[in-house]
Amino acid sequence: MASFDQATEMAKDFLKQRLKDQIRSQVSSQVANHFASFWYVYAIILAIFIFFYVIAAAISSTQTIAASAFLSEKFLPPQIYVPNIEKTMTDDFGERIHPVTGLQSFHSGIDLGIPIGTPVSSSTDGIVKTVNYPKTTDSETAQSTGIFVAIQATDADMEGIVTKYLHLSDAYVITGQTVHKGQIIGLSGNTGRSTGPHLHYEMIPDGTEAIDPTPFIAIISQVVDVAADSAFETMDDVDWSSVTGFDYQTDTQLYISNLYMESAAPAFKGQGTVYTRILNGGGLVGSGVGNGGVGTSGPGPVINVPTEFGTLSNPFFLKWAQYAMESEVRTGIKASVTLAQMALESAWGRVDICNNVFGIKADRRWTGPSCSANTSEQSGGSSYHTTAKFRSYSSYAESFDDHANFLIVNQRYTTARSKSNPFEWANELQKAGYATDWQYANKLKSIMMQHNLTSLDRDRGIDPATGERWKDVSINIVPVVSTPPIIAPPAPINTPAPVENMSDKVVVMFGIQQVYGNYARHVHRSKPDPKKDEVISYSNMIDPYTKKPVINLVNYNNVLHLFSGETEAPNIYIKDVPDAIAVTLESDSSGDLHVTNVEYIKGQY
Repeated sequence: MASFDQATEMAKDFLKQRLKDQIRSQVSSQVANHFASFWYVYAIILAIFIFFYVIAAAISSTQTIAASAFLSEKFLPPQIYVPNIEKTMTDDFGERIHPVTGLQSFHSGIDLGIPIGTPVSSSTDGIVKTVNYPKTTDSETAQSTGIFVAIQATDADMEGIVTKYLHLSDAYVITGQTVHKGQIIGLSGNTGRSTGPHLHYEMIPDGTEAIDPTPFIAIISQVVDVAADSAFETMDDVDWSSVTGFDYQTDTQLYISNLYMESAAPAFKGQGTVYTRILNGGGLVGSGVGNGGVGTSGPGPVINVPTEFGTLSNPFFLKWAQYAMESEVRTGIKASVTLAQMALESAWGRVDICNNVFGIKADRRWTGPSCSANTSEQSGGSSYHTTAKFRSYSSYAESFDDHANFLIVNQRYTTARSKSNPFEWANELQKAGYATDWQYANKLKSIMMQHNLTSLDRDRGIDPATGERWKDVSINIVPVVSTPPIIAPPAPINTPAPVENMSDKVVVMFGIQQVYGNYARHVHRSKPDPKKDEVISYSNMIDPYTKKPVINLVNYNNVLHLFSGETEAPNIYIKDVPDAIAVTLESDSSGDLHVTNVEYIKGQY
């Protein structure tokens, strides 16, 4: 255990690194009401750290996190669009009279009164733990949170802290996705039990109850606000080619892509990189540089896209991915399709009938052991329950092997086996009668897209003829869907280790993005004239809870069972230019922070 003098010196070093001289004067005056005074905060943090090293067993990890988060580049405010976050706060953390019930209750977060549609950002680097879209069939309690996202921090200094963002109008992420601090994860709203547009923001240390998030974001928000004012003004100077012609498209959206306070900022590059990402999972479709000429047109050169589309994070798929991949090598049955079927047929491993995780029935051709179980079937657009005999296995591995053999020996799956596109595989399985569920193919494809399963296939999810990622295909037709331009990937960069920021400057980097694409759609087919081609039309799938069209795969999965017939998953993209604007902050002679330099990318994007 450290001595008292050692603890004092460690605390001083900590404060010297994080509480920079040029920020002290401004911060102490702007948040004086909340923290009493800067020197009071200094004394509190100093006392906490001395207490931590002298009586280590008596201090909680929450206090340690709070001490280090008063001013840190690792923890950002949840939005940058409405300045002065404390003035937007409509309800504090703690005991209160509930605005809806009128009863005294504990408020586990803070409420920020921001307009519907305000971009909401992740405060930390992390993994998306939850994306919740309430259903009309949910209990009143379950519906009260509205649409919300929960993110678990991955930085070691954050001690596994979870942040929650409630009452959103839509989410731009799915469960298991990796996000970066500052990344836009959704739009604020008024869903759930709410008396007006606002963002409910929560912070929960790992394994503990919620704590007051205000100290974590109050000071850093003051710093970010100064930089954001200049960034919003500069955004209009970036030569941005807006995407048009889609069902869903936003204006350009500003977000924080990097903050350099503790570490030194790299030299700003006047030319940026354009990335096209898939909204549902964040996978990269393509990337390329701007053309470097102000006032000229075109997105840049076109070459093959990368083959990585995200990481596998779901424990169910992590357990069985290797077996499915090895099975594809032996049998040619797509690993992505196998895993999606296993998840769907076994309810993600929660249900198995005698180790049968693919729902294969024991008909007259089956000579092995069997067992009976209740099952749900569909016919003529309605569901019914019945008892059926299923093949019985000694293990899941045996079920895996027989599933591959079943698809190989049955001639009705010949067309499915001839397909290279995994989404066409799913369509052909339904056409061949693998299941009676009229949404079977759509459910499989949704699982494959949501969990990046196609990246496990031998072709890595790439169409070798085009070098592009396999695209979803509706049953019977190739849907007419506008496809974003695929542009050049950047050359690999060896990122050097962070260098400590020894200057008196803070540099805030801002990215620009635009979200666009097509909603989830219901496909309608008719043939009024037998002599003419089939007539195909589309209508947007509407979520009965929000009364809005569907852009998120989680939302799509929620409402899929409400639509009979053919549907298409949402096809939404994000055009993204990170580090598009750099704003440098310094303090003047009076100690106030001000902008000393603004740089932005040149060229058209």
